[in-house]
Amino acid sequence: MQTNPTWWMVSMVIDAKATEQQDPFNMGSQASVNSITALAVSARDLLLAHGFCYVFVVGLYGDFARIVRFDRSSAVVSKQFKYREHPDILQRFFWRLVHPIIGSTIVGSDPDVRPLTRPDVLWIKEQLRKLRWDVPISDEELRKGRAVVVPESDAVARTLLLFDLLDVNVRLFSRATMVWLAIEDLRARPQEPSSHHPPCARLVVFKEAWRQITRRPETEFYQRLASIPDDVRTGLPKMLFGADLGERDMKIRRAAGGKFSYQANTGHNSLVDPSPSSAISATASDTSETCSPPDTGAPALTDPGLNSPRQLPADNDGCVPSPPSPPSAVFPCSPHQTHCWRLLFGDECSSRERSLVRCAVDTVGRPLKHFKTTRELVGAVRDAIEGHRQAWEVGVLHRDVSAGNVLISEQPADRLRGFLHDFDYSSMTKGVPPPLNESSSTEPFLRMGEAYDEEDLKERMGTYYYMAQLLLRKKSIVHSVHHDLESFYWVLLWIVLRHTQHDLEVDPESPNPCTRVFRSGNNLEAADMKRAWLTEPEVHFTVDGNKPLTDLMHQFRMLILEAIIMGPRAAPRRYLTHAAVLELFDTALARTDWPDPENDGPKPFAYAKPAPPRLNQPKRAAQPEDAEETEKRSGKRRKKEDGSPVDDDAFESTPVLRQSNRGSVRGSGARASGGSKRRGSKKQQS
Repeated sequence: MQTNPTWWMVSMVIDAKATEQQDPFNMGSQASVNSITALAVSARDLLLAHGFCYVFVVGLYGDFARIVRFDRSSAVVSKQFKYREHPDILQRFFWRLVHPIIGSTIVGSDPDVRPLTRPDVLWIKEQLRKLRWDVPISDEELRKGRAVVVPESDAVARTLLLFDLLDVNVRLFSRATMVWLAIEDLRARPQEPSSHHPPCARLVVFKEAWRQITRRPETEFYQRLASIPDDVRTGLPKMLFGADLGERDMKIRRAAGGKFSYQANTGHNSLVDPSPSSAISATASDTSETCSPPDTGAPALTDPGLNSPRQLPADNDGCVPSPPSPPSAVFPCSPHQTHCWRLLFGDECSSRERSLVRCAVDTVGRPLKHFKTTRELVGAVRDAIEGHRQAWEVGVLHRDVSAGNVLISEQPADRLRGFLHDFDYSSMTKGVPPPLNESSSTEPFLRMGEAYDEEDLKERMGTYYYMAQLLLRKKSIVHSVHHDLESFYWVLLWIVLRHTQHDLEVDPESPNPCTRVFRSGNNLEAADMKRAWLTEPEVHFTVDGNKPLTDLMHQFRMLILEAIIMGPRAAPRRYLTHAAVLELFDTALARTDWPDPENDGPKPFAYAKPAPPRLNQPKRAAQPEDAEETEKRSGKRRKKEDGSPVDDDAFESTPVLRQSNRGSVRGSGARASGGSKRRGSKKQQS
């Protein structure tokens, strides 16, 4: 991510143009699209730099102005107004912007987030020294960190100091997932009377994401996984604490009698088309505060979720926000949940909103491509498969096995050489799932709908390159365990082809070995490429000097071929189950002919790229290298001239798929431009 350092010093953006004709919201040209995209990129950078929940952009176009509000689900644009004739509109807007009811900086800031101070940075460095953490982190990077309050329960919260950004999804209208390395701030925790030393800090992984409110929070999946006993738990991280902040705030608001304006208007399910002045007022602030004449003292307004009333200061003219009269206005909308869709269109569009989820887990990992030996790589994937099995036994199906979601443990243990994480797009059973074994008279992958919501399982989830070939080929198929197990094969193949020395023949015009099997853009073509890889005998390849890995890759491929492609024609009938796959890995790991660890590290991924185009040739769009990190997306697609589907959202990069037979959600499923930033230990691909 290329972020201008000045963004850390900026709180909002003003876009000024000379004439009204340059107002991009009045035009339908490509130039207007580019201008709106530039506004969206500025809003995205503000959200990322400060951890804001939403931001404002002011546009000045000649004698006219607009106010635009961006959050993680949508953008709302005010009508044009003549700011020279009505300067009070911008005056009220800026006054309200810097006098928020929630938080203490500006409207849109997260009350649970603050920048790191110099004492914070010094304390973090001291704790890292005690922990013997040898990954260098510059003072400049530490200053970009933040302190975040994360709920442990309704009455208890923990403060985490985030100091190393591991991964970030920079799309504007998305989950906007951020993953940090963090240390819990123990300075304020009382010391045990029997202890002569202060409590020891520990490293944790902090994650936040704006989930679609129609999906389960990731914290619920971790709560189900907590039922796995610690003495058998393998290949799964443990959530230490966390919560869906938006849902928590909304419960408090509803319990206190807060309502949206359309809910207070009985008999209507949507807002009446507002007048220009009311539209501007609604855009400029998420509260119902008004500017009233000078008063003797500023009123204290109580915000649900805050510990105490906050005295709002008066400005230079003595103008202060007066207590709002409607009952619902006393309870401002939670900044941790988006609201624009339902405010404008009522409850029927509430599914497009997003809610902020924060959690901390106990396991720190590094990407698969950073394996120290190929045996370590295989052991990490093996434990992640076992973690997948244990998750399924308690009723959780992951549904997004990818190279970014399987990590090598930085602190390996007997049952934690690697682990499976990121349960954002998982599914959960209604009851105890059926056992998966080959002795059953019913094919195990045909029984999944009995335990899950079948319609939920028909919604396409997964990272495109690693999706099972049948999921790419058929829209109505039910996502099952064997599809995830097949994804583990594609993950391991991806790493092996890119980071080991092998003899797979490649086309000189396309020297990237992954192009032999991985394609994006056209679902049927991508499925056909994978099927051809599974069925054609000439695709067998050898990893140089590594017979255990070579045999494992061949046997894993043959298991998928016989269980999925040949199916009932195979003799004897084979199933792609956890037991069958784990047996392959355990057999490989038990071998004694693995290469010398000193010479078995990852090979840097590099291949001879085609020569650049001549000046008289059009440039081709760059192909994504880190496709597995892109955000899950709606499957609503248009057609290219050759008939292949492409995303119809100009803000989105490819190629990760999320398709639903129930239709795509427009708005909350939209995306913004950009790639992903990686700094060392999560979801990273060369």
